[in-house]
Amino acid sequence: MSFVEFKQSAAQGAQSLAGWMHQHHKRVLAGVGSGLLLTSAAAFALAYEGPQAHPPAPTWVSVAVASTAPQQADELSNADQVVYTTAHVRASDTVESLLRRLQVTDPQQLRQLSAQADLRALVNGDPGRVVAAQVSNLGELQSLHGRLPGLKPVAEGGQMARQLRELTVKATPTGWDVQTQSRLVQPVLRVASGTVKSSFFAAADEAGMPRNVASQLIDVFDTQINFRRNLRPGDRFNVVYRVYQAQGQTLADGRLVSAEFVNQGHDYKAVWFDAKGDAKGGAKVSGYYAPNGDSLSRAFLLSPLPYDRITSGWGWRENPVMHFHEFHKGIDLAIPVGTPVKTIADGRVVYAGWGTGYGKYVKVDHPGGFATIYAHLSAFKVHVGESVKQGEVVALSGNTGWSTGPHVYFQFFVHGTPVNPLDIAHYSPKGTAVPAALKPEFLAQTAEPRHLLAVIDGGSPVVDAAAQAAKEPQHG
Repeated sequence: MSFVEFKQSAAQGAQSLAGWMHQHHKRVLAGVGSGLLLTSAAAFALAYEGPQAHPPAPTWVSVAVASTAPQQADELSNADQVVYTTAHVRASDTVESLLRRLQVTDPQQLRQLSAQADLRALVNGDPGRVVAAQVSNLGELQSLHGRLPGLKPVAEGGQMARQLRELTVKATPTGWDVQTQSRLVQPVLRVASGTVKSSFFAAADEAGMPRNVASQLIDVFDTQINFRRNLRPGDRFNVVYRVYQAQGQTLADGRLVSAEFVNQGHDYKAVWFDAKGDAKGGAKVSGYYAPNGDSLSRAFLLSPLPYDRITSGWGWRENPVMHFHEFHKGIDLAIPVGTPVKTIADGRVVYAGWGTGYGKYVKVDHPGGFATIYAHLSAFKVHVGESVKQGEVVALSGNTGWSTGPHVYFQFFVHGTPVNPLDIAHYSPKGTAVPAALKPEFLAQTAEPRHLLAVIDGGSPVVDAAAQAAKEPQHG
């Protein structure tokens, strides 16, 4: 074959190969890729340095182990599961209802525990206390712990100390182990301030002051301020009172120890003095006094009712029943039927019965030539000849006699002559001041309450008294 022929044949072959490759380009690419992969494998094989030493043959060791897992699983499945529960004592609780809320359901235990006097005492009073228990998954009580109601005064620990009692009940193979433990609780002082906007109790609630402390404040100033008629928006008050606490929980609210009330621009202050002894002659000294030791007690309360609304005042008027003009020699105080009516001063009951127009009424004679009448009553709480103390309930309000609605007709007499009951304060003599012999004790005992009263911010909410005092700069 000549060179020209060979050249032509090679050109035709190349042309045919190009056509085939164009037609089968995917196969060509796959083949090239496989070639490269095999080349890489060959290169790796060439890099291998030769045979390596074989690792030693493994050695197996068998050790016999005794397993208690199945036995433990059976014991766990058969064991009693303990549930820890808590519940709050409710006012309507019985022993059984409390135990059922603690998930105690065993009938025999419910009967046995309901007969326990200590457990009955646990649900008697002071609702809200927390009781904790351990109960099995079968509903059987294992143990119970709770605080018994009330705080008892104790001789040791100071005059203000109280005794806290806690009850523990545990189930034993022979019955119930019931134990009561006691410990001392000391009071702490708290302070509160408020401003009257609509009513005093609304202001006290807004200030966070306990309701019984608010009632004490009214009792302290009741002979100086008429809380039923003379309060005005903007009147303000500051109080210092005791609370008994344990483990961060308030157990009880105690006595009001100092207070200030500003009524229509007039400033009234009081401190509590708990005298260790009596004055000469056996007269009781403990009570509320002005910060300088003057007595706050008065011979007369300003009203026989806890609250009231005057519907007919002193003076000339048209009789609402008979429709003739008359001089009204007392005041009518609107009040719901059944409200307790208190005598405004110490005295002796000289009449308790029916009177024309008066309906049922009570008359009390007081020392110094004074007397009071409480009429239109529904029931009597005293009898003729009985001695009564200031604030003692003598009757319940009603709507008897010549009456057009539930109210009390209140009269005040000075040496037999009717006087406007709204002027009682002018006839009420002051009580006895702190005796000179007890004045040093009075000043020492009331120093902290008087100081706290002086530093209270009028707009502050209830705070811990010690924290409040710590805000004040210390001198010396």
